[in-house]
Amino acid sequence: MSKPKISAVIITRNESKNIEAAIESLDFADQVVVADTSSEDETVELARKTGAEVHGIPFRGFGASKNMALEFCTGDWIFSLDADERVSPELSHSVLEAVNNADGHDCYGVNRLTYFLGKPIRHSGWFPDYVVRLFKKGYGFSEKQVHESLETGGNVGRLQGLLLHHSYRDLDRYFEKLNFYTSLNAGEMIREGKKGSLIDVIIHPPATFLKMFIFKAGFLDGMTGFVLAVLSSYQVFIKYIKLRQLTLGGGR
Repeated sequence: MSKPKISAVIITRNESKNIEAAIESLDFADQVVVADTSSEDETVELARKTGAEVHGIPFRGFGASKNMALEFCTGDWIFSLDADERVSPELSHSVLEAVNNADGHDCYGVNRLTYFLGKPIRHSGWFPDYVVRLFKKGYGFSEKQVHESLETGGNVGRLQGLLLHHSYRDLDRYFEKLNFYTSLNAGEMIREGKKGSLIDVIIHPPATFLKMFIFKAGFLDGMTGFVLAVLSSYQVFIKYIKLRQLTLGGGR
């Protein structure tokens, strides 16, 4: 019996600083698919140079776009990676073991370690952080604009090794992402029928800080943990301000 084939898939937009290292960490994959959503930098050229199969797709929110990208995957198994993530050698080995030695699971979660301003965050509610990334072909993502998740039906195992997430290398990148994600979040909340209120704006930001820095032991991450908790509370503040604007303005 031939060994199962693995496809890896990455959604990109203007990820020229990340895409080569992301693809290079996927040494276990038989096929690497990059689904690009209209990059204006060298992402597409670099992805092809590094050996990926590149397809252009429209961005319709993360859930819908990831489902479109899955259509290009030909493997028996699929590994979903973000461009700012890297598969550690131990995780790469675990992926191959899971695929080649079936244990009854169709999907697998991996433990993601996020770096903030160059420092690994091991507290603050950010770690451990299990996300489902390896799954048999045929599964799909929830059609959410942001914070999409794989619809697994509960049949999920766990892999050894870390998924290394280099999401916020500097503050410029953080604030760039903050504006993009808060807009998606506010739009998603409106579609779910939520209303932005003054109470939300007042209560949720400080509650976020207390949860991350005190209750989730962010203080153990030192100054970086403090900065992260402050900026996260600010992000929540902006999200609810945008939600309130959409509520009052009818989406205009």
